[in-house]
Amino acid sequence: MNPNSVPSETILHYARGCLSGKIVSGQKHKWACQRFLRDWDMFRKGEFSYHWDETEAQKIIDWFRLLRHSKGVLAGQPIELTPWQQFHLCQMYGWRKEDGRRRFTKSFVEVARKNAKSQEEAGIALYEMSVTAARNKEVNEVYTAGVKRDQSKIVFNEAGLMLKGSPLAPKFNVGKLQIAHTRSGSTMRPLSKDDGKSGDGSNPALLVIDEYHQHPTTEFYDLGLGGNTKEPLVMIITTAGRDLTYPCYTQEYAYCSRILDPDVDVQNDFLF
Repeated sequence: MNPNSVPSETILHYARGCLSGKIVSGQKHKWACQRFLRDWDMFRKGEFSYHWDETEAQKIIDWFRLLRHSKGVLAGQPIELTPWQQFHLCQMYGWRKEDGRRRFTKSFVEVARKNAKSQEEAGIALYEMSVTAARNKEVNEVYTAGVKRDQSKIVFNEAGLMLKGSPLAPKFNVGKLQIAHTRSGSTMRPLSKDDGKSGDGSNPALLVIDEYHQHPTTEFYDLGLGGNTKEPLVMIITTAGRDLTYPCYTQEYAYCSRILDPDVDVQNDFLF
């Protein structure tokens, strides 16, 4: 088998470690590991509709190394993705369709606080508006969405901070309400509540929905699904919340749980 068609030992070891109990993890995360290893096994047997591209998976790891921590004892140092981050980000970028484009068009990750959630979202936003946009020869519109403008700006502001001291900084123009990638003309902008209602930003290549558990409606979520680009992506990373009547739990969490559950016959190849 072509070495470029084999996932890194880091994520294979991580998935197997979670399933064996060597790495402490919850039931749904174990299901996610089972899904990955099952997909990998089907690919090796030639029974899978997608292929693994280790070069593309490694690119996202290398990309974060070019960005800088903005806070704490690591401030100013290159960002090294942890094994659990590599596990889901390398899958997002490693699994490819026949035409070479990403398999996954939507991602849902629920994680505890203080796990670099905003940093991860910001790094992906910068990648999509530069690397992905340039490869597809598109001008990508990237938006960050929180329940309020100030929350939308958390990921947006983090992206600007991560560029400080980075060799990538000259490639971007960072403003108060917009970050632009010079070469592709792609932009990142934080959205307000009114933007969700009016449909402003109606063609997002990437929509980052921050703290989805706080969103009482699916306005921004629906906005993200309307993107008409070559490789659209809706990315949700949220902490746990208390209101179980909001769409994060009644719709997204419940649906993702059914996809992962090996005892439930629900399949969606495009949702991670």
